[in-house]
Amino acid sequence: MDKIDLLQVDLNLLLVLHALLLERNVTNTGEKIGLSQSATSHTLGRLRKIFNDPLLVRSNKNMVLTPYALELLEPLEKILLDIKQLIQPTVFDPKTAQGTIHLAASDYSIVVILPKVLKLICDNAPHLNLECHHWRSDTLDLLRSGEIDLGLGVLNLAQTTEFKCQKLFVEDFVSVVRADHPITLTDFTVESYVAWSHALITITNSPVNAIPKSPTRHVDTVLSGLGVKRRVMLKLPHFLAAPMIVAHSDLILTLPRRIAMLFANYTNLAILEPPIELGQYDYMQIWHMRLDHDPLHIWVREIIASQTQLL
Repeated sequence: MDKIDLLQVDLNLLLVLHALLLERNVTNTGEKIGLSQSATSHTLGRLRKIFNDPLLVRSNKNMVLTPYALELLEPLEKILLDIKQLIQPTVFDPKTAQGTIHLAASDYSIVVILPKVLKLICDNAPHLNLECHHWRSDTLDLLRSGEIDLGLGVLNLAQTTEFKCQKLFVEDFVSVVRADHPITLTDFTVESYVAWSHALITITNSPVNAIPKSPTRHVDTVLSGLGVKRRVMLKLPHFLAAPMIVAHSDLILTLPRRIAMLFANYTNLAILEPPIELGQYDYMQIWHMRLDHDPLHIWVREIIASQTQLL
């Protein structure tokens, strides 16, 4: 038998063929699939030409399948089932979801965001794993390559069709000192703010180097505009050591409000509103467009968004 030209075959032809093989009647087939008798007969003619076989032949008042047509029925049904499964929407069930979500985040994100998110993931997707990675200077490249699935951070990306971003919440700054610090007994003014030494969290390898109001430089920029300067006695590379150090010293630490409130719950700290205007910034989640419609990743992003609205 000659080779079949696949360019001549489309899904509609296969659907008609399947109906013909089952009904073994042109009129009944047309009624079943919504074609006229003449259109069904024309399609049967095309199928006979494509397969180089009569497929259905008349026997008395009925039509019977040729041996070749009988051989086609089982594989044709499998092909149509495979096509249906291929194009129908995937029904996502977190209970059966497996794999690992790779998350790029600072220790701030992990402490502030992850506890509530992780509980929901454990309760609803018991086979799903999370792996956290530090923000790096090549974070966007890792998102592109698929090594990282989702990033949490402060972003200042130019207009792009390559990445998607979602604002999770708006953050601002507070200052923390030990609860019995002398400064808590007086007015917290610019003068008293710069009179005491400070601790500073130096955010290195920040998300695409795009934290326009990070404490690393924003506080000193604002102070410089007022014609004053603070002394930074201690620089720390991450958030988690800061509360213990500040709680046992006279240092002032200015940092994001949400993590300061968490620290104050567990350590001997007082939260003060800074005497200078430090503004606000948006905290975001970012992902590559490749994952925009993936059911698992949509579910994880929605969990993160829903829980951060409560912070």
